[in-house]
Amino acid sequence: MNPERRCLPASRPTPARRLPAACRGLLSALTAAIVGVVLASGVAAAADDPTITEAPRQLIDETAQEIVAILANKEAPSEERVKKIEAIAYDIFDFTTMSKLVLARNWRKLDKAQRADFVREFKLHLSRTYGTRLDRYDQERVEVTGTQLEPRNDVSVMTTIVGGQFDGAKISYRLRNRKDRWRIIDVVIEGVSLVSNYRSQFAEVLNNGSIDDLMARLRDKNFELEEDESAATASAT
Repeated sequence: MNPERRCLPASRPTPARRLPAACRGLLSALTAAIVGVVLASGVAAAADDPTITEAPRQLIDETAQEIVAILANKEAPSEERVKKIEAIAYDIFDFTTMSKLVLARNWRKLDKAQRADFVREFKLHLSRTYGTRLDRYDQERVEVTGTQLEPRNDVSVMTTIVGGQFDGAKISYRLRNRKDRWRIIDVVIEGVSLVSNYRSQFAEVLNNGSIDDLMARLRDKNFELEEDESAATASAT
């Protein structure tokens, strides 16, 4: 996939900032950052209220150990490992809350079926846009530099990638507790929020059209990305 390709096509240039290096494999980079928590144990120092920040840190730590075990199994095909990692990522990311955040006030205009359709397509879009091979990341290390209590009792876990092509990149994960469960609701890479980036792009489409127009663009883009994946797989075999 062309790393400079826009994540969502628009009828005219969008003012939204592009996520740094995002279209070169964000999902894998996020996974690598979670993996790094285990490799950099003891680095983090919780800020604000440890009674709140400790639980999301523990979640990241336990998830990282699962991912480390998968990456360590070099006998397993890369495609199999990617699917297992994606399954873990799907579990730890709250795509419903992320969908609400990116649509903002437009979320309230959708009926139940439209909301379900949007969450499904947005989740698929993120996976196909940012999913990539994991092998380029498994030699990297990520240091957790701290935690921060946010409004609504959200918690941000700050990390820095050490080594590899993203050396020095700062990634922050924002987690929210819903129904007694902590899950990631946003990722900030080098100061640029994934949620804010998509909110700007989607708002532009909705300001000039309808939710049906946005859904059509997402479906078209997802199909295009699927074709790209198929072509890449065919050329690699």
